[in-house]
Formats: sequence, structure tokens, C-alpha cells
Amino acid sequence: MGKSYFFALWITLVIAGTYWYQSGERVCPVPLHYKVGDIDPSFNLSLEVAKDRITEAEAVWEDNVKRDLFVYDETADFVIDFVFDERQATANLEEEKRQALDKQSEQNEQVLSAVEKAQREYQALSRAYQTKSSQYESNLSKYNAEVNKYNDRGGAPSDVFAELDKKRLNLNAEAEALTKAANDLNELAKEINRLGEKGNQLVDSYNREVNQYNAEFGFEHEFTQGDYQSDGSIHVYKFSNDNELVRVLAHEFGHALGIEHVDGNSSVMYYLMEDTSNKPLLSTEDVLAYYEVCGVAESSGQKVRRIIREFLSKF
Repeated sequence: MGKSYFFALWITLVIAGTYWYQSGERVCPVPLHYKVGDIDPSFNLSLEVAKDRITEAEAVWEDNVKRDLFVYDETADFVIDFVFDERQATANLEEEKRQALDKQSEQNEQVLSAVEKAQREYQALSRAYQTKSSQYESNLSKYNAEVNKYNDRGGAPSDVFAELDKKRLNLNAEAEALTKAANDLNELAKEINRLGEKGNQLVDSYNREVNQYNAEFGFEHEFTQGDYQSDGSIHVYKFSNDNELVRVLAHEFGHALGIEHVDGNSSVMYYLMEDTSNKPLLSTEDVLAYYEVCGVAESSGQKVRRIIREFLSKF
């Protein structure tokens, strides 16, 4: 009778303990041992770089809460997989179009710069032309007055005639130079108009491409770059740069700790992916959510679960 009672009590305690352990197993299971699983070759991401980015994602949490939360362990059951699907394909397409837009914008700037340079050159040549033209008109007027004076007297002496003829030749040379300068100005004006028209066409084309890009990609993305699987793993689906990858990993690490989405569009645990260019930092909302789940320090319950996990990992 006594043995049966103690056996039943033991069974009850085992069941209760198992339920207690399993019910809280996924709530702040720190330190969380993990490893890198599959990396789809389409990501063009090496294992070493993946580990580096994951280490940065660890630091996003650990540097703030001053606690070791994550441990890389090749024997761990928790796996981080990089799964290539239409999300990363779309991100790659977005990157290609953005680079094309950047190149087109650079070409636009080159054309506009050429137009501005040509306009400055035209203005300088035009001022020089006006100055020389005014000087020519003045010299021509003086020459004609002097010729008329000697014509009224019945002709100029031979030495004066030679001097007047020399002036005539100089005036003819000035007139030819002015004609050439006027032609050059006209050609430059045509070139400016051609470049201006090309610039307008490029700007119009660029604006259309930008509008199309914004319509296709210019919206806030709900956080689908990765997800935390209930079986105890993380899938990374999409990233466009190192900082975005670190943010995705830090976000999913938060879910792995049992943290849900929080407010604040700058938060790592915000439900939308808004800022993908800057290095992720925990917000006040992130830190408060962490403390709510994991506490300021390891609790006795967390310690017991950690010891049990470490014990079970040996088998």
C-alpha cells in the first residue's frame, strides 16, 4: 500500500514537473544554443559572414541587457536557416532597379553639368563678342569719318591713303573674326539646346522610373524578412544589406526569447520593417519587453530550466 502511494506520488510529481518545464521551456530559454543550418547559394552568403552577422545580432540584445543570451553550438537543435524565396528575389530586383536609377541619376547630373558648363561658356563668349563688336563698330565709324573727310577734299595724300588702307584691312580682319565668333556662338547655342532637350528627356524618363519604383517597392513592409518557427528555429528569407540582416536576426532572436511585437517604429521588435539601412539598436520598448519576459536577472525558475536543458542535452 505504501509503495503504491509513493509510486503514484512520484508519477504525479514527474507529470507536474514535466508540464511545468514544457509550459515555460520557450519563455526566455537562455542561454539559447543555436547553430547555422542551410544557406541557400542564391544568397551569395558564406558561412563565416553569416556567423559574423549573427554575432552582431546577439550583441544587439546582450550589450543592452548585460547578459549572455545566445551561444553558438554545432550540436544545438535550434537552427538558423537561410531560405531563398520570392521575397529575396524581389529584394534582388529592387536592388537592381535602385542601382539602375542611381546610374541614371548620375547620367542626368553629367548632362546637367555639361549644360551648365556650356551656358557659362556661352555667356563668357557672348560678353567677349559684344565687347569686340562694339569696339569694331567704333573703329569702323572713325574709319568711315576719316575716309569721308579726305573724299571731300578730293582725295588723301599717299601716306594717309596707305594708313587708311591698313586700317581697312584690319577692320576686314575684325569683321571676319566677329563673323566666326557669331557662328561659334550659334553652334554653341544649338549644342546647349540639344543638351537641354536631352536632359529634359532623361529627367522625364528618370521621374517615370522613380514613380514606377515607388509604386512597386516604396511602401512599408510588414516584417516578413524572417520568422521564428514554433519547432525552435529561425528562417531568414530576405535582406538587402548587412544592417538589414542583423535587424532580421535580432528581431527573430527576440521572438525566440518569447518577446512579442512592441510599439515604436524604431524598435527592433516593431511589426514593420521601416529602417533597413542603419545599424539596429534596442528601443526603450524593446528593453522593457525583454525585462517583462526574462527579468532583470536569471530567476530561480529559469535557472532550474537551464540546468534541466543542459542535463538533457547530454543525452
